[in-house]
Amino acid sequence: MGQTHLYLIRTHKTNNRAAEQQQGDMEVIFLQRARRRRALQQQQQPQQQQQGPQRQRRRQERIFRPRTTLHGLRERDIIQRYRLNWQAIQQLLTNIEQQLAPTLVTPRTIPTETKLLAVLHMLASGSFQTTGALVGGISQPSFSAFLPKVLDAIIGLTPRHICFPNTLQKQQETKQGFYAISGFPHVLGAIDCTHVRLVPPAASEHLYRNRKHTHSINVQAIVDHQGLISNIVAKYPGSVHDAFIFRHCTINQHFQDGRYGNGLLVADQGYGIQPWIMTPYGNPNTAAERAYNDAHKRTRSIVERTFGILKSRFRCLDITGGSLLYSPEMVCKIILTCAILHNICVKRNIHLLEPDPDMPEDDDEEDAGLQQEGEQPNTAAGVRRRQQLVNNYFT
Repeated sequence: MGQTHLYLIRTHKTNNRAAEQQQGDMEVIFLQRARRRRALQQQQQPQQQQQGPQRQRRRQERIFRPRTTLHGLRERDIIQRYRLNWQAIQQLLTNIEQQLAPTLVTPRTIPTETKLLAVLHMLASGSFQTTGALVGGISQPSFSAFLPKVLDAIIGLTPRHICFPNTLQKQQETKQGFYAISGFPHVLGAIDCTHVRLVPPAASEHLYRNRKHTHSINVQAIVDHQGLISNIVAKYPGSVHDAFIFRHCTINQHFQDGRYGNGLLVADQGYGIQPWIMTPYGNPNTAAERAYNDAHKRTRSIVERTFGILKSRFRCLDITGGSLLYSPEMVCKIILTCAILHNICVKRNIHLLEPDPDMPEDDDEEDAGLQQEGEQPNTAAGVRRRQQLVNNYFT
């Protein structure tokens, strides 16, 4: 009994010593951690003092520039900056408001008018997005985000503003308008192609290299006697020949189906003569053939002047505006948008206020008489009809 009691006392003392030693070890660990924590705080304090002003600047409230509006601008300034007048811009805003209206309106929401004006300024000046955003009072990322939406909204108006004469009354008016220019009969449009430069995709760079060894989109347009673009095809790379584009366009198929009766298109020799497309004589031998060529040249010149006006009005399409830094799909949208806006200007009689006295010509136009691979061959039916025109109208 006594030995057992002595054993319990010794065990109890041993356990007490172990507990005291463990508690002491924990206190040492706690003190060590506290010292490390204080040392780390002392090391970080100078860095926090240095970074303090930077963090304070980041927390400052953002400053938004005033949004661009037409308020306070004279009519001349509006046309010079945006190419459209006040009435045309307001009508355009009404037509695209539904497509661009924000789902949630906040104080920071960009108004539809600001979006449209920023895009119009970019198209007219040929400037970069940064410049267009600065003029519009918005940021460049915001401009880049809504640019495709504005283009799509305007392109949605294509049936209203780009339409080939499909009714008998409209066809008769167009024929009379062309006939008044130089006496060339049955003309429904003057057709040609122009090139718009771009930076090509690396994977398909060779497809966009044209015969002038620059990269472009080859754009086909048909123009009426007033300079309105009645049909446009903007989807082929610069290496594609003009005649190839016409062979594969819808208008050509409609002419083949007889939809336009005895209507004609006037074109250069690169297209090849067809019963519905007239080209000039390469080597006229008679006075009647020379008279035909002279009337043909004056009639077809409307499409070349239209290209010059289009590129002067919207510098983003002109060589002076540089190459467009967008994907080919986006470039085609920009071209179609500019064609729609050009027609709006023509219909509303909005002229360039300060046109270049040397109207920029298209340096990629087809040279007269130039024979190229892929050219549309002349047809016997086309040659016969051209001779009939010479005999009936130019003899």
